Amino acid sequence: MRLRLVVQGCVVALATMFWLPLRGQNISVGNAPTGSARAFVEEHLVGDGVYIFNVRFNGDSSLTSDTRTQIGTFDANGFVPLYMDSGVVMATGKISVAQGPNSSEEKSTPATVPYVDNQVRPLLQPSDQIIECATLDFDFVSVSPFVTVNYCFGSEEYPQYVCSQYNDVFAFYITGPDPATGQTRTWNMASIPHTASTAWPDGIAVAINSVNDGEPRTSGNGSNCFYNFSQYYVENVWPQGVQYNGFTQKLAASANIMPCQQYHMHITICDIGDERRNSGVFLEYGSLNSPMAQVNLSNGDGDTIVHSHPVTVPVTVAGSDYGYGRATLRFGGTARVGEDYLCISSSGDTLNTLHNSVDISAADHTLTFVGAPGVVIEDTLTIEVAMQISLCPQYPALGTDDTLRFVLVEDDIVALKDTVIRAADTCRYVGVEVAYARRPLRFRWEPEDGIDHPDQQYSTAKIGENREYHVTAVDDMGNRGTATVSVIIGGDGVEEPQRGGIVVYPNPTDGLLHVEATGMREVRLVSAAGVCVYSRRCDSDRVAIDTAPYAEGIYVLQVTTTAGRHETPVVVQ
Repeated sequence: MRLRLVVQGCVVALATMFWLPLRGQNISVGNAPTGSARAFVEEHLVGDGVYIFNVRFNGDSSLTSDTRTQIGTFDANGFVPLYMDSGVVMATGKISVAQGPNSSEEKSTPATVPYVDNQVRPLLQPSDQIIECATLDFDFVSVSPFVTVNYCFGSEEYPQYVCSQYNDVFAFYITGPDPATGQTRTWNMASIPHTASTAWPDGIAVAINSVNDGEPRTSGNGSNCFYNFSQYYVENVWPQGVQYNGFTQKLAASANIMPCQQYHMHITICDIGDERRNSGVFLEYGSLNSPMAQVNLSNGDGDTIVHSHPVTVPVTVAGSDYGYGRATLRFGGTARVGEDYLCISSSGDTLNTLHNSVDISAADHTLTFVGAPGVVIEDTLTIEVAMQISLCPQYPALGTDDTLRFVLVEDDIVALKDTVIRAADTCRYVGVEVAYARRPLRFRWEPEDGIDHPDQQYSTAKIGENREYHVTAVDDMGNRGTATVSVIIGGDGVEEPQRGGIVVYPNPTDGLLHVEATGMREVRLVSAAGVCVYSRRCDSDRVAIDTAPYAEGIYVLQVTTTAGRHETPVVVQ
């Protein structure tokens, strides 16, 4: 709960360099394993914000030796025109037909046991005969009022049988409460974009007779036949890739729904008229998703709780459309909740390891932390609170989380760390690390020689000889702390040695700033004025920050890892 750097010139060069060889690869397909249909769909199709259950393929909750040949996985192997890397493939016959090369104009392999789905009947002419189908059914719940799945429809019926009676069809039927009326209805999500009208309230369904090259074939201009949506059609002119003679662009089947309400999805694809010339649908890996709300615990720039001075943390649920959630807290760190400190919800509940759940409002909920009365904090203690919010209380699996970290200290304490800065010939910046204190702080460097901003925690500098500075910090209650900062010239050329295993390079920088640390959770870049110009939550050990948009000057890089929070100055040139 995924900073993306795009160098335009590189993207163009790569696309030009690799387009031709990549589009010459055959996709590969593999039958689904026997066993649970739900487990297969969850692994290969479900993304964020959606919970599925009651999964069935061709009416069965298990994938059997008879049905698993009609559903499985695909790997594009770099075949670019598909615009999908991998996912689920379903076919009217066996999915093995989908695998390239395009060696036949009318390839088909019938299903082992033909399955007929009469729910597609409204999409057909009265005389059309349903021969064999592949259907995937499941119930689902979404955390937001929007759900989508990316797909590509392909067929051997293209292009010879455009606008004939052999109109292979597929649909994404969804059944559930209409957000506009609250009444239960069924509609097709897989429609041509921007085609909803009085005649077609849900839009025109994607099929052979609606998305094609614009040329009628065998039976000419039949009823419900369209020629003006060829911008969504891709003719298969490549000798390798997929078998299907034509396919659609990658499209998105989407629907507006009611969050936390149960809906039914019915994905179906059928051979119409005969079992020859199979059709298939590719469903992109992880694309069945709903925009995920996020819980944000923010303690601003402060990371210290002074014993008798409460700290109140706002809790917001970004992207939530239902106004509340059920929050469960897990308390960690060396401080003991209920003994060393109290955690009090704005609802009035005092939370602890036994009573750790509370209903929160998405708009204005808070948590207040304060040292426990009568307790003396002799050593610095750590507080770690992980909050998980179930956004649909009746479906606990639909949740999101965040973590808050503090240190707990006794009253009237400001602590700075002695610091050694080494430079090869000239020291270009100086800084002092705050061990713990209540923000904001006022700083004073003495003497001020060579320092551009002696009233700030970090400052640019022009120091060409060994110097020693005494730094004082004072909080808004008059508490103060001091430290010594030693500047050593002629060392190994590394200024401000990295702390806690944090590696930052190059520093100074005029472009990419690379940050490496084990167990990174969050990276922030803060200006000398205290403005956060960059923030990213991460679950990797490497981050690259593009500093080009930022003004020249000194910044504070704040890196939170599983081991704690670290700060180091960064110069942007």
